[in-house]
Amino acid sequence: MRDYFTLDVTTGGRSKPQITVSFDGPSEQFMEQLGVDTGASPSLDSDRLDVSYRMHDDSMAIGTSGVFAVTDRVTGDFILECNADAGTIDSLVTAAREHDNSTTDGQYQFTLTINDREVLSCDRDLFLVYSTEGELLRQQSLIPSGVEL
Repeated sequence: MRDYFTLDVTTGGRSKPQITVSFDGPSEQFMEQLGVDTGASPSLDSDRLDVSYRMHDDSMAIGTSGVFAVTDRVTGDFILECNADAGTIDSLVTAAREHDNSTTDGQYQFTLTINDREVLSCDRDLFLVYSTEGELLRQQSLIPSGVEL
């Protein structure tokens, strides 16, 4: 199902950085995965979502790849996964930190669309980056102060 997802990151301008994940495939299958009827809008609780990136290579350079994922923090279920360029993810984290220069926490906006219909848009301040071995890379992640992992 990864082939149906595209990831777009916008980091320029005065607004906060944005990640948009677009699903352009059979919506019935994805809506079923989200646990909703095909005619309804998904009721994703943004407070339960974890956004992360797992590196395939040991580099965050442009041209290296990894997997962008959104999971349910409570159940551990994957909401979506898609391939993403490590350099693009690194630029998002850097832009989020620069945008919120009053703290080192950073903020960004996450948007999910299904066949050009926006189903979720929320502000996020947590973005976890993992190494190829699954170790949390705190320096490459956005972790708000006071959050214990």
